[in-house]
Amino acid sequence: MGHAARWALLAALAIALPSSAARADSIFDTRGLGRDVIPVTGSTRALGGAMAANLDPLSTSLLNPCSAARARYVIITGGFAHSGTKTVNLDEEKTTVTSLFPSLAITIPIKRVGILTGLFQEKQGRVSYADTGLYADSYYDATYAREASIHTVPLVASAAIGRRLVLSAGILFSFCDVREENVTDFRSDDYQDTDDVMDTFATGQGFLGAFALDLGRLELGGSVRNGPDLDGQLERRNGPVGIWSSEDISLSSEPAFRLGVAGEPLPWLRVEADYDRTPWSGIQLAGERLNDKDLERWSLGLQYRGDHVWPASTYPINVGYHRGPLDWRAGPGDNVPTGEMTEEVFSLGTSIPIGRDRASVSLAFEYGTRKAGANPDLEERTYGFSLSFSAVEAWRKELKR
Repeated sequence: MGHAARWALLAALAIALPSSAARADSIFDTRGLGRDVIPVTGSTRALGGAMAANLDPLSTSLLNPCSAARARYVIITGGFAHSGTKTVNLDEEKTTVTSLFPSLAITIPIKRVGILTGLFQEKQGRVSYADTGLYADSYYDATYAREASIHTVPLVASAAIGRRLVLSAGILFSFCDVREENVTDFRSDDYQDTDDVMDTFATGQGFLGAFALDLGRLELGGSVRNGPDLDGQLERRNGPVGIWSSEDISLSSEPAFRLGVAGEPLPWLRVEADYDRTPWSGIQLAGERLNDKDLERWSLGLQYRGDHVWPASTYPINVGYHRGPLDWRAGPGDNVPTGEMTEEVFSLGTSIPIGRDRASVSLAFEYGTRKAGANPDLEERTYGFSLSFSAVEAWRKELKR
């Protein structure tokens, strides 16, 4: 059986099981390689990911690499997110919780050039199930688990061209890691137990180009990424029998782009809006698409910096929103149409300077829904928070957020 067929078979098996037996960080992790992850750097999550035109170096990520050109000292930013879901599927409720450590950004100024590197988790998903069945005259207990992720390490240089224009270009090193394990435990000794493990890993590189244009109270930004080709191997092992096999695989995705605009209609209010096509929405395995959509997302961020009801000039209030379809594809176990699956997430947060502005802590709370357009009985609510810490090398004061 080829590797693409194996993936399809395992996905079909997970989908076909009764919903009470399956467990996942999200019901949408049962398809493809999971869901896209918004970076946890600075105020990125609190602003809903609307960062293409944002030049704050404390929030630099793959979404706004041009902001590295504004850094005056080395900046190290790390963040994590803790989230949960509550799924309603055909009148049955399930809850999950998970913690992610998806972002590490390092910004290094070298003369007139800012370098961005780090580690960003761009896609993640976890699925597991347990089931009991009967084979011939013997009962067995079966478990299946899959963890999938895509990480990217950027090496991007940004430079100011004049006083208003910033250009960025660089290479992105990406790697995909998928581990699947299928265990069958027979209650009697008449049949041999099985433990099948499949490890899939692939690496490759792509290229990124970005721009930011500062027009005073109006800023424009955008980026484009090519569709990288990842090459690697799929290894399969069977513990009791000692069978091992390996074969080459290839993964590819569609090109991605992002456009954003930011402005200050009032001295104490900043508004940001982005439109983007996510970089891993069109993944193909050996030429066969693992999903059937190119996912496009709208993001909106508001930042209040006045002092009318809250000292927001020091502790800005960030409000965010993003909306877009989810990577959901009908499977062999789906006998109820779902239509387009749409995700909406609202966020609220702030940034707290510490050590006389030598570092900053950013906090965001999130709440969202995922709904099926053609099936009101399938809905998922999401909630969580994220925390980001940014430190400036040599404890020097950085740009005011």
